[in-house]
Amino acid sequence: MRFNTPEEVKAWAMKAATEDYKNHKAHGVDLNPFSTDGARNDWERGFNNEPPWSWEGTLEFDTIYQRGRAMAELLARLGEE
Repeated sequence: MRFNTPEEVKAWAMKAATEDYKNHKAHGVDLNPFSTDGARNDWERGFNNEPPWSWEGTLEFDTIYQRGRAMAELLARLGEE
């Protein structure tokens, strides 16, 4: 995947989070779709809207972080926080 703007990343992340949510409801899978510790942690940080570490700079193009952030926004919108 290649993104030119943070908005493209966020749009992709919301689409992915919507599919993750559908899988969660239909098949009972975890909302966090990642299996490795690092990816699961990055998703959780996005879900919890945690700021970047001092060495990271920005998280605008971090797809895993943004996917977690999108899931939190989706759940808030659906009233399932």
